[in-house]
Amino acid sequence: MGIYVEVQTVAPAQEIPRGALIAAELFSRLMKRFTPHPVTPERVHDIAVVRELAHQVENTDPGFAADLYAAAARHEGLGD
Repeated sequence: MGIYVEVQTVAPAQEIPRGALIAAELFSRLMKRFTPHPVTPERVHDIAVVRELAHQVENTDPGFAADLYAAAARHEGLGD
């Protein structure tokens, strides 16, 4: 009485599944939307001017200064 085992080999897929290609393309497009834009010297200057103005009015109008700081941060981070 013997035990016989049949071994079956499976070859790897020859091509990448279409779903993987589509998912990779969608992921690539999504990541491009979240990539920050390069910061130009003009943008750096504008941000510095807004932050300086915020610093000047911080004691007299802290709410406005906070808005200016937030706008500078958005301008710097989003590339808008």
